[in-house]
Amino acid sequence: MATSTKVHNEPPPGIRLRPLLLSDLATLLDIHDKIFPHGNEDPSLFYEQMLSNEDSDDKMMTLGAVDSSRPDDKSDEIIGYVVTTKIVNASDSEIADNIVAAGESSDKLDNKSLVYVMWLGVLEAYRNRGIGTYLMREVIKYASRIPTCVGIYLHAVAENKAAIKLYKKLKFKCVRRLRNYYPINGKLYDGLLFVHCLNGARCYRSPKDVVTLMLGHVRSGLKSVGTRLRKIKQERQHRS
Repeated sequence: MATSTKVHNEPPPGIRLRPLLLSDLATLLDIHDKIFPHGNEDPSLFYEQMLSNEDSDDKMMTLGAVDSSRPDDKSDEIIGYVVTTKIVNASDSEIADNIVAAGESSDKLDNKSLVYVMWLGVLEAYRNRGIGTYLMREVIKYASRIPTCVGIYLHAVAENKAAIKLYKKLKFKCVRRLRNYYPINGKLYDGLLFVHCLNGARCYRSPKDVVTLMLGHVRSGLKSVGTRLRKIKQERQHRS
């Protein structure tokens, strides 16, 4: 029988977590605009509904990080947060082909569930202090206590090296590259799909995903080489 994942999680100095509240709405929208520039939809209605939905069966897991060392009027103000969906059916998810429950064949995900991380963000002034790690470890603790949960999954912008480093440190596995997934400032960027398996489940890449990831690395390499060549050409032109 699979056992839940044990996660040791010490808070960074001065940082504590609390649930997100409706009174946090203005602060959350401000942080969202600073951290998540992609997408054309106004998130205000979603956040308002999420924060007003405390007694519903559809309630999401929300956690906000606050800096207790700030002056009294700011010590309870959100400086980072994480939002997950309610539990989703594993067999109906987009990673159904990338996860195998403990003791089951690949097509046996009935009655198994997943947690999807919608948003994780920390204000720039508070980055590199372990707050993102602290928030994500709380998500892992939450999900691992759900007997039917076989994993956590999320998306990341392929160019977001800091986020990717965080997820890999927490044993998330990249299983898929999604071409032109994120519209940001009029341009399209690839997305990466990450999975963290729980309760004895196994994560893997399908043959199609392996090919897609390899092609993505090749394209990124060619783009990097092209950028270097253009820079060299510009420097030569400048010198001449």
